[in-house]
Formats: sequence, structure tokens, C-alpha cells
Amino acid sequence: MRKWIFLLAAILLLAIALVPALAQGELQVQVDEYRYEFATSIDFHLVADAPEPIAQVYLIFKLGDSNIVQKRSAEFTPGTHVDAKWTWELKRGTLAPGTRIRYYWRLIAEDGTVYKTKPVSFRYEDTRFEWHSLSEGPVTLYWYEGSEDFARELMEAAQKALSRLQDEMGVNVEGPVYIYVYASSRDMREVVPKRSESFDEFSVTLGIVLSEDTLAVLGTDPDVEKTIAHELSHLVVAKATENPLNVPLPRWLDEGLAMYAEGELPPANRRALERAIRSGELISVRSLSGYVGDPSKIDLFYAEAYSVVEFLIKEYGKEKMTQLLAKFAEGAYQEDALREVYGFGLDELDARWKEYLGVKSPQPTPRQRLGETPVPTPATGPEPTPPGGKQPLPCPGISAIGVAAALAAWKLRGRR
Repeated sequence: MRKWIFLLAAILLLAIALVPALAQGELQVQVDEYRYEFATSIDFHLVADAPEPIAQVYLIFKLGDSNIVQKRSAEFTPGTHVDAKWTWELKRGTLAPGTRIRYYWRLIAEDGTVYKTKPVSFRYEDTRFEWHSLSEGPVTLYWYEGSEDFARELMEAAQKALSRLQDEMGVNVEGPVYIYVYASSRDMREVVPKRSESFDEFSVTLGIVLSEDTLAVLGTDPDVEKTIAHELSHLVVAKATENPLNVPLPRWLDEGLAMYAEGELPPANRRALERAIRSGELISVRSLSGYVGDPSKIDLFYAEAYSVVEFLIKEYGKEKMTQLLAKFAEGAYQEDALREVYGFGLDELDARWKEYLGVKSPQPTPRQRLGETPVPTPATGPEPTPPGGKQPLPCPGISAIGVAAALAAWKLRGRR
């Protein structure tokens, strides 16, 4: 019996002696925390004790589903006791609400030993408001002001837009999609990336795509349902055509699909199209590949983009549109993509579309009659600059007031 007692005592003493030895090789974390103020900053803080003096501390993080790993050097005093901090100073629109952030700390000792903390994941939310949520299919809608019936009406508009994109336009819808509904332009201002002072002062954003899966809309706009449809199209189409070469869609296709997703062409745009048809002042499809530089032709630009997409869908079917988008997803330029799917290029598309509208195309030049192949055109070229050196208004949901007399009464929706 005495022999067994001595044996057990020896085992216990050995176990006690081994515990500190094992602990000596591990990083002991006391604090690993984050705090943030929306659209201002995110503070990361680590307190830990290491077996060896630490010479370098880094915060390693990823945003959303991105494969890009980012590394930031933290402030701390070298030694075995580590109190490290790193602050991410944010600007308006730096991060979309709902962005998932995954991070861990990487510590490197003076002898080269590397220590890592356990990964932490959190969602960066707009904490200024108490949000309600409603989900259906791939869509989750967030709102903080208004009734649930109001939210359901917006959700219904979103579902109709997705159905139209998929059933009528052949666009493959991949989720998830997050929609944040703001109750005022002042509230929404903090999620919209800052432009110029004059632009921000004289414009109101009605809707904007913030990231690959998130958009924000102004819930008090009378046309908010159309804004949702328009922005959803931009978001869904961007997902469907993402390509390794980062080749963008031509503007006529991107904006045309977004306008088509809204439903019928708005009266102002239809009138602009009819006037251009009567006067022979239609913008060529080639010129529609980028935004027009003349503010007075904004309504016509969107009307024509809608009309060209309508022509392709009605004359050739949604399957061809699906194939066209698939070509863009491979990184093809528009001239090549059109020829492979439809059997004709940009100039013939222009001619066929105008014939569809009942407009006689001008006679081809002698070089065209000889069968010369037009020079391939990239998906988009440099966006033309209007007088004064300012870039033309892109397609953010913008209500421009006072920027210029011609812009005073317009409401433009779409992507930044």
C-alpha cells in the first residue's frame, strides 16, 4: 500500500511540474476586443503575455467573402507583456453596413517564434439606429422607421424585380442580398462615399450599391420601389458578370438592364426617346458604351439603354441575354461578346436596333461596304467630360438640385 501511495505522489508531482513547462510555450491572452463608432473608426485591442519577448505585432483581417488578406502593424511596447492597439480611421462609405470582418493577431518574438490568436468575426453595423429585419428568399431588408407593412411593400418590390431579372431577362440571381432602408437623406449620408463638396451639397442620393451584396435606398422617396429594382439589377448583374480580367459591362447594357428591371419606361424618358427618333438625333449604341457628357441628354441616355436591352430580349430571347452575360463573365469585350452570341457586332446592333424602332440607318461608308471589320471596342472607354472639366453624373440614385439649370428637375437612379 505504501508503495502505491509513493507512486501516486510521484505522478502528481510530475504533473504539477509539467503544467508550467507546457504553459511556457503558449501565448496567454487576457484581452482581445474591438469597438467601433459607425463611419468614424474601429479600435482593436490585445493584451497578452508571451513566453519570449515580442518584437512585432500585426492585426490580420479580411472583409466579407474577399480573398484579400490585409495586415496592419499595431502600436505596442516590445517585451513579454503585450498591450497592442490598432485604430482603423474610417471615412463616409468606407465600409457598407453589415460588412463581416474576420481578424486575428500575429505576434513575432525576437527569436522568430510566431504566435497567433484565435480568429474573431463580427458584423460592422450602422449602430445609430435600432434596425428591424425582414427576409424572403435571398433578400434581407433592414429598416428602422415605418411599419412592417411598409417593409413588406418594399420586399414585394424587391421580389418582383428579382423575378423579372431572372424570368424575363435571363439574369442568374445569386444571393444573399441586403437592403438598408434609410428614413432621411441626412441619415443615409454617412453610408455614401464622399464626392466633392459641391456635389454633396446639391445632390441627394436615392439609392446606391455599397458592396457586392449590399445596397441602401432612401425610403421616403416616392419612387423607392423603382429605386430598389434599379439598384438590385446593378448588384445582381455585377455578381453575374464578375470576371478575372475586371472588364466592366458597357454602360448601355448595365443601365439598360437596370431600367428594364424597373418595369415600364418612365414618361420623361419615353418622351426623350420619341423626340430623338423624330429629329434623327439618337445617340449611337457605340456612344452609349460610356456615359454621355451632355447633361441635357441624360433622359435620352437611359431611354436608349432601356430600348436596346428591350430590343435584344424581345427579338432574340432571354437565353441569348444569359449567354451574353456569361461571355462578359469570362472577361470578353463587348464587340467579341456580341459576335459570339448574336453573330453581329456593335455597329450592326446599332443598325438593327434603329430598324426595330422604325428609323432608317445612314448608308454604310465605302470601307464598310467592302466588308472591313470594325476595330473591336472595349466594354467601356473613358467617360467623356462635359464643359468645365467635371465628370458627368454617373447613375447613383441622385436627385440633382442646383448643380446646373438643366439638372434642376431630374431624378436619376442607379449605381455610383
